[in-house]
Amino acid sequence: MLVTIYCPYITQRLHYVCKFIWQQQLGLEFVLTTQYSGQPGQAIINYTHEFHPEAFTITPHGLLFQHHISPQCPQVIAFAYTCALFPTNKASDFPFDIFAATFYLISRYEEYLPHQTDDHGRFPHLLSLAWQQNFLLEPVVHYWIMALRDALQQKFSFLRFKKKTAQILLTYDIDIAFAYLGRSWFRLFMASLRDMYKGMWNEIYYRYRVCAKKASDPYDVFDWLHAWHIAHGLEAIYFFPTGRYGRYDRHIAPHHPMYRALINRISSRYPVGIHPTYRSFLNENKLKKEIQRLSAIIHQPVKLSRQHYIRLHIPETYRQLISAGITHDFSMGYPLHPGFRAGVADPYFWYDLEREQETQLLIYPFCCMDTWWVQQKYSPEQYAMQLWEMWRKVKTVSATFIPILHNVYVSTHPQFYEYRLAYQRAIQQIVADQ
Repeated sequence: MLVTIYCPYITQRLHYVCKFIWQQQLGLEFVLTTQYSGQPGQAIINYTHEFHPEAFTITPHGLLFQHHISPQCPQVIAFAYTCALFPTNKASDFPFDIFAATFYLISRYEEYLPHQTDDHGRFPHLLSLAWQQNFLLEPVVHYWIMALRDALQQKFSFLRFKKKTAQILLTYDIDIAFAYLGRSWFRLFMASLRDMYKGMWNEIYYRYRVCAKKASDPYDVFDWLHAWHIAHGLEAIYFFPTGRYGRYDRHIAPHHPMYRALINRISSRYPVGIHPTYRSFLNENKLKKEIQRLSAIIHQPVKLSRQHYIRLHIPETYRQLISAGITHDFSMGYPLHPGFRAGVADPYFWYDLEREQETQLLIYPFCCMDTWWVQQKYSPEQYAMQLWEMWRKVKTVSATFIPILHNVYVSTHPQFYEYRLAYQRAIQQIVADQ
């Protein structure tokens, strides 16, 4: 079905956000026009300051007709389950400019403006409008689109919208594939000295048993995860680092036969992506070398990526990923707090705001990361409850539930075993609720 959008100007911004709302979310085709011609039986959106009683009016804020980036101070109003941006006048059929509000969030407009980054060069969630206005934990864009759908249905009863269902996509960052195996004798020796100094004798004994092949490595849970996925009908993606060892990059050397065998085994079962190292941040040459290394291991092009430490700097990071041949990125979210960084929980194409163009880089937003709960010392029960609550938010809007998980926190290591059990309980509950 076709929706006609009457507007004073046709811009790249407007076309981009209409494609996301009408095609990707509502399943309708659309056409933009600057010539008004209302006809019976036609769904017309009046995106101007004019008055046309037969059309559905959304009063434009003006953001989508600009061709520059400037500081914005979006007015926030209470709306439906949460709040909305860019309220309109009383003559409008919708209480705010949903096009401008959606574009502001999914383009990450605020991240193009001058801001203070954190110690890892990231945009802090504390600076986001979503955090400051208390809607970070809500997939607000989906709420808005659902409200728009209902309002349109009353105005144009003949419209038929796409039916959506909630999806589950588990993603794993393999920062440390094995707890003890695959390391040089020097690293094992230094680790043992450290544990002796801390009085961690059980860790030393555990390390000895694994290296002596008297026990399995506790982080090697990949076959168990595969069986778990099969039993519950779950899709999964794995991200592997292939750069040099460093302070923030503690993975096994990419040339180690055991590590290469693991990557090959996983890639025969699941999609595999690059996990760019901490050092490769904003370094295109290093990034491309790491991607080439992973490609040589799995014998196929690498198209998927997620930033280590979620070191995402817009637009540079995305431009470098595109240049390196990446077509799907899974870094859209905050590492230090769960929620919806772009206000959405479904994949969408990245818009390069500086260049005013839509790209072919598909962004998969994640809503939570297990590391945050563990490092914040949440109990396993709280961890399971938070996973469930994030799932329920995503299910309410029939979107895509994408958590970041780590093999470490679903391992058999005594330090994390209770989180493994919590993970099992939460995923079982989520699958049963799907």
